[in-house]
Amino acid sequence: MRIYDRDRQEWVGPEQERAIAALHDRDAGRQRTALRGAVAVLAVCGLAFGTWALGWKDEPKPTAYLTQPQPRPEPGTGTDGSGGDSDTTGTEDAAQPSPDGGPPSGYESVDDDEGFRTAVPEGWSRSGQQAQSGTSMDIVNYRSDDGSRRLQVYEVSEPSPMASLQVYLDDTQVPKSSGFEQLSLTSPDAPRPAARLTYRTDKITDEPDIGTWYVIDHRFEAEDGKIYALAAYGAEADGTQDEKELVATALKWFCPPLTYCPQPDGS
Repeated sequence: MRIYDRDRQEWVGPEQERAIAALHDRDAGRQRTALRGAVAVLAVCGLAFGTWALGWKDEPKPTAYLTQPQPRPEPGTGTDGSGGDSDTTGTEDAAQPSPDGGPPSGYESVDDDEGFRTAVPEGWSRSGQQAQSGTSMDIVNYRSDDGSRRLQVYEVSEPSPMASLQVYLDDTQVPKSSGFEQLSLTSPDAPRPAARLTYRTDKITDEPDIGTWYVIDHRFEAEDGKIYALAAYGAEADGTQDEKELVATALKWFCPPLTYCPQPDGS
């Protein structure tokens, strides 16, 4: 007896029917084996993905990098003159602040008409003179009553503190008296570039005759990125500590025009 095989679309006999049934059973077994294999593979992949995902969540977050480079201090190098002055640098010699966090005893904070803030000895008088070429801020002088001590504040046009002092030391650009004697020229370690010149001289134009003058000329880059000078003048006969304290205290309290600066904490 023959039957019609719908899959093959033909009439087949009993032997052929048995052979076809065997083929169907074999194919069904292979399909079940393949299905079990696929399920196993998917299970392994799922387990691996879960392990990776959990591990990824536990990894540390990427490091947050600063968007602005931090300033690098210039290396401390010294070029001593014949005097071999042992002047310190920075604000180590600044006068001690008052208990309430204000300026040191004997000093007062001043907000100058040129826009900067600094600290000067109480009672000193102020005067100004025309700005240097290439700068917008007038030269400011604070003087003691007798004129024997002075603090000068101004902006310089050179690209760095050391370059500015090297211009000043060039006699072809800045003539000096015969009594001028360089003592030291250093690059202090500081948060921003700075350079310091110390010297003595026998006289200074338009200043009183007090004998030999001792001068600390400190030039530095301020928070606004501009270069400024703080120069302290006084008689060498009474020592040099008062000039060191004067320029260090003024430097500690200095804030350039149109710039926010925190109040010095005295540390």
